[in-house]
Formats: sequence, structure tokens, C-alpha cells
Amino acid sequence: MDEYVVGLFVGDGVAHRNKKNRSYAVWIDQHRKNSDILDNLKKIFISKNKKFYSYNVPDNKIRILRYSKSECLELLTIKENVANHFAALSARKKKCFIAGFFDAEGTVTDRLVIYNQNKKLLEEIGKFLTKLKIRPYIYKFNKVYGLQIYRKIYIQTFRKNIKSVKLSRVIQPDKKRSRLQI
Repeated sequence: MDEYVVGLFVGDGVAHRNKKNRSYAVWIDQHRKNSDILDNLKKIFISKNKKFYSYNVPDNKIRILRYSKSECLELLTIKENVANHFAALSARKKKCFIAGFFDAEGTVTDRLVIYNQNKKLLEEIGKFLTKLKIRPYIYKFNKVYGLQIYRKIYIQTFRKNIKSVKLSRVIQPDKKRSRLQI
């Protein structure tokens, strides 16, 4: 499976096995304002001739759904120990995973932050970013952890190495969701 897709699904996706009717599905919901992330996911699925469904769900969200036993079981297995999965990837695949994970869990303000409950995964990502000469900082925020990148040089290095949809958006200072000046 494409590591961008794995990162996206580890962050915001669902892998569901219905034992009653023996169906397997994976899906991701994103708010309409993040439709560009879903468009990227659709392109990946189309390029690999993978059938998917796209439809509206409550709270102004869009869902991309695939029925696939193998992908469902693969994602469930990965989610059991995602930090080890990430650690075993090549550098190129780690960058793809981080791009998807950032699109799912990342925020862009005057800094970059990836929020998640899995501290071990954030630590593994932090180790890899350190090898790219990016110094992240991990902190606890209520029940979740944040991996934060705040120095301009580190943000620029992250943006150069990690091909995230969120970071490829045109920076518009007057837009609240896109305040970062890089």
C-alpha cells in the first residue's frame, strides 16, 4: 500500500471489519475545506486502478471509502504497532508516510504541529526528522501529544522534504487556516 495513504489512514482513517456480513472497508472523512487532500487520495486510487466511493457525510464532511479485505487487514495490522512499522520504512517511504500523516493530523499556523495520542510514533518521526536536520519538539497537550516545528529554517526544510498537500497550498496571509509565511 502507498505510504502516503497509510499515513493518512493512520491519522484520520478507519479500517472496519464487519464479522456479521463478512465485509471489510477502509475510509477517511475530511471536512470540505480539506477536499484537496481527498482529491490527492482519489488520484492515488485512480492511478492504481482502485475502486472507491466518495460521498457526503454529516458535519460538512466528505468520505472516501474502499471495500478491500487485504487493505483493511493490512491497516489493522499496521495500526497495532505503527511506530515499528514507521521505523522499518526506507527514508523515501518515511517521507511519504509523514506527508500523509501531516495531512491528517497536522496544523499550520506560525509553526507546524502534528497532534496524536501515539507518543512512540511521534518520537520515531522526530528521530527521522532530526536526521533531516529538523529539530522537532514533543510536548503533551491534554490527552494528546504534539510534535512541533517552529523555527523558520526547520519549517523550510520540512516543506522541502515532505510533500504534504497542506503545505503545498498557496500561503494566504488573510486566511485563518493558512497563516504561515515560509
